[in-house]
Amino acid sequence: MEYFASIFSPARVAMRGSDDVSPWRRRAVSPRRIASASAAFLALLALLGLATPQPARAVPDPMAEVKATIDQVLQVLRNPAYRNSPRELRARLRTVVESHLDFRAMARSALGVHWRSLPAAEQTQFVTLFTRLMEDTYIGKAASYSGETVEYVRSFQDGPGYAQVNTRLMQAGHDPISVNYRLQLQDGDWKVYDVLVDGISLISNYRTQFNRVINRDGYPKLVEMIKNKVEQLDSLQAGK
Repeated sequence: MEYFASIFSPARVAMRGSDDVSPWRRRAVSPRRIASASAAFLALLALLGLATPQPARAVPDPMAEVKATIDQVLQVLRNPAYRNSPRELRARLRTVVESHLDFRAMARSALGVHWRSLPAAEQTQFVTLFTRLMEDTYIGKAASYSGETVEYVRSFQDGPGYAQVNTRLMQAGHDPISVNYRLQLQDGDWKVYDVLVDGISLISNYRTQFNRVINRDGYPKLVEMIKNKVEQLDSLQAGK
């Protein structure tokens, strides 16, 4: 701001020679006008976001995000308060998982080319149904946790806005199981859109099965089969 004050300074005008034809030679600028001009310039900078620049939000580390999520899941699984309440355990796990998995992206990818042929209402219905299937299947499996630990191997960028985090599930007396998470950056947060277990993509596996059913019996049959599976899993878990 000192630079702009010096331009409008009356002292600067007085030092000029008599042959100076600048309008500033004929009229000194008052301190009030200097203050007004300075304030206007500051206001302009503020409008442009230059006066007080806001630091860009740092992109979170994908491995740290996955670790934080798994730590939350393990904390719930190890909590003795849920030992005799499987329904409460699954509800708590569902709350943790829902905020970190992109079920819509998973559902869309699992349907593959068939997704585009569905009206918007049916796409929404399928996402809801697929989410129920995923939660019932894999939260049910997580509930059978028996002390396994997770080893974090490495993470790497998988293209702009994409990453993969590789882990191993360590089980006493058994070979470790490779569990790798594929993530996409969405609104500053990493969301899981696929999981690879021993190198096999969960979503690709579903896509193969779904495609076979749709090509053979049509999309309504697939919806019927998923609904039946969800009801079966719900019934099984309710009996525990």
